[in-house]
Amino acid sequence: MNGDLSICITNRLTTAHAYLTPCAEVKLPARCISIAILTIRFIDTSEKVIFLSFDDGPEPVFTPLALASLKKYQSQATWFILGKQAEKHPDLLGDIYQGDNDIGVHSYEHVSLTGLSPWQIIQQLERTKTLINAATGQFWPYFRPPNGAYNNKVLDAAAAVGFQWNVMWSVDPRDYQSTPQQIINHVLVNLQPGAIIVLHEVTPSTTQALPILLQEIGKRGYR
Repeated sequence: MNGDLSICITNRLTTAHAYLTPCAEVKLPARCISIAILTIRFIDTSEKVIFLSFDDGPEPVFTPLALASLKKYQSQATWFILGKQAEKHPDLLGDIYQGDNDIGVHSYEHVSLTGLSPWQIIQQLERTKTLINAATGQFWPYFRPPNGAYNNKVLDAAAAVGFQWNVMWSVDPRDYQSTPQQIINHVLVNLQPGAIIVLHEVTPSTTQALPILLQEIGKRGYR
């Protein structure tokens, strides 16, 4: 590998298990509705580790480019995927998995789960969970509701499907409406140990910003 290449190892959520305490002992601004579901916004650690995540995919243009950038900088991430997209591009789920990344559930459609009945929420999550398992043979216990909207009803339904973590975020550059430089600036200004960064598979700006962002994060000593 090129000797002047800065390496950033951003993490998938599986690596966060070592930093989490049982729900009753969590020190984060995290709320636990039942012992089965833990809501997290960042990981409570002083170590310079961060957790990168992507919503709304997989997407045939963005996903391969994101995977290439992650591979170049020896990084991993967690994808929160939409079932409708997974049905169209099941091969991309395999590519994400083969890149040693985690795959969580967003929902089947990008709808507000709080407005659905418990059974409808379960269908949204279970259908997407099944698609992920069919493509990878795996189940990751992470979900992120669309728009970050949840209540007790949503968490209870997610627990019924087998999810353990409701994953929010601490850094949101609103990449779907920002320029590449705005994305980079926002993330770097708000970077801190244990940060969970949310990006979206919807705009060229994210694709353009990602390799620069990974390099700059690495220069700051994060892994």
